[in-house]
Amino acid sequence: MKPLYDFIVNVPELYRDSVKVGDLDLVLDTRFDDFEGRIAYGKIVALPLKARDVDPRVEVGDTLIFHHHINQQPEEYGIGDDNYLVAWDYATPNGQAYAAMKESGEIIMLGDWIFLLATSEAIQENTTESGIFLGNVLEEVSCEALVYCTGDGTDELGIGAGDKVRYTKNHDYRINLPNGDQVFRMKPSGVIFVYETDVE
Repeated sequence: MKPLYDFIVNVPELYRDSVKVGDLDLVLDTRFDDFEGRIAYGKIVALPLKARDVDPRVEVGDTLIFHHHINQQPEEYGIGDDNYLVAWDYATPNGQAYAAMKESGEIIMLGDWIFLLATSEAIQENTTESGIFLGNVLEEVSCEALVYCTGDGTDELGIGAGDKVRYTKNHDYRINLPNGDQVFRMKPSGVIFVYETDVE
C-alpha cells in the first residue's frame, strides 16, 4: 500500500495488559483506566507519499508515536492485518503523528511538537489505604516540566532539551513512550516561559 497523506503503522495490540513495578509484572485492568493502558505507538509500515514536511530521517521500520484516537476508534482507522492509518498534517494541530523513535532510542519530533517530562515532584505514587499499589500518577497542578524533545522552530524560541519550563494548564496531553517514559505532548504555544536557573 502507498498512502498519500497518512502513515501506515502496525499495532498488534492496542492496549497493554500489565505494568512493571520493581521486579513484579502486575496485571493492568484497562476497564478502570483506559487512558493508562493504551499503546499509542507502532512500527511504520509505509510513509505518506504526498505529505509535506515529514522529516527525511523518518523511515519505514521506525516506531511512530501517535494520538490515542487510533486506539479508541480502531474501526475508523484500521485497514486490516493490525495496520492503521495515522494522519499527518504539519500545518494544523489536527495531525495525529507526533514523533518517530529509532531503534537506537533517538526520538525525531514531527513538526513543531515538543515532549515534556514531568519533574519528579509531579510524579506521585497512587496507593490505596490498604497498601495496594495502583501505579504512578502525574500531578499536573504545578504545570512545570523538563523539555524532553523539541521539534521545528523551538531553538528560535529559546526552548531546548533539558530546560525547565512552565506551561499553560490543560495544554498538556499525556503519552506513554515505547521506552517506558511518560511525557506531555504540546505545541510551543503552550509554554509560558523557560526558567534560567533551578527553581526552589
